[in-house]
Amino acid sequence: MNEWKNLSLFTHLISIFMQVPDLNQLLNLVDRMKQVGDVVNVFISKHGDLSVQVSTTLISLGADFRRLGVIGEQTNAPSEDQNLSAQTRSSRSISRGDGQSVQVSVKHFAKSLQCHLARPDCAFYGIAPQGSCLTVIFQFFIPGSRETDKSISLHCRLPVLDPGSG
Repeated sequence: MNEWKNLSLFTHLISIFMQVPDLNQLLNLVDRMKQVGDVVNVFISKHGDLSVQVSTTLISLGADFRRLGVIGEQTNAPSEDQNLSAQTRSSRSISRGDGQSVQVSVKHFAKSLQCHLARPDCAFYGIAPQGSCLTVIFQFFIPGSRETDKSISLHCRLPVLDPGSG
């Protein structure tokens, strides 16, 4: 958790904030998503769930990550949700108030992941209150340590789309 301490600047701006899995894996998925649709649905929860999905009337493509690191208020997933589908878990989490979902442009989402070329040591996603934007923060460590290199800062805010657009 020591490497997350400078992220406290963002925690008052973002209600749910979590560490993202391997960026290369996510980038490969998003490259395939661009072939399916223009809008990606991103869901995150206080129990460490991340779901990224593109859907059309004919196909749905996505990935579901569980038990990721959460910064700030963290909750345990209810035991009755453990064997449910990602879509059902996310709906229940949103209705309980411990999850949020936003829709963003697949192109914007893919471009934000291009920052992996700068070789960040870790990345975090956060959804601003009322779902106003998706924030991506890339963190770099001092070589040979897990201490944050405060001389390097890289983040972006992706605009959200209206649920009816796309």
